[in-house]
Amino acid sequence: MKNDIDFNLNRTEFPSEKELEEYLLSMSLYYGTKMNEIENYIYKLHDENRENQEIDYFPEFRKLYLPVFEAFATDKKRVYGGKADSFGFPSKYDGIENFIESSVILKNKNRAEVYFKTNNNFDAEYLFVLIRKNDLWRIDNVKYRWYNNKKWSSTIM
Repeated sequence: MKNDIDFNLNRTEFPSEKELEEYLLSMSLYYGTKMNEIENYIYKLHDENRENQEIDYFPEFRKLYLPVFEAFATDKKRVYGGKADSFGFPSKYDGIENFIESSVILKNKNRAEVYFKTNNNFDAEYLFVLIRKNDLWRIDNVKYRWYNNKKWSSTIM
């Protein structure tokens, strides 16, 4: 699997609020889609070799996961996240690639929330919290809820 990041994370100028919103939406979608691609790839390898319990897939998972995580996520200290310690099926952002609804709310000049609604088996909704620091936008947190639940749960990135 090739693990190139084909997204301009260093963009700092946005002529309009609409262009900023489109950038933040694209950034969040790219991250979720790329992470799903990585997780699905590793899970497929694991599933194809299920009878061989001696194969450790985590080194390969970390090799693919960590560059994407480090490029897109804020640099805050994470007790549980950012370590590529878990993969499975369905993937963490299942259905995001084919979202049926999206929105961007600019909370202030340094904080935004990007929302996706999916039509997967869980009716999953994802909320990406993005922070601007040193003029660069990064993902600080991701929340999810399933089956039209009212309460958001935090995802371990």
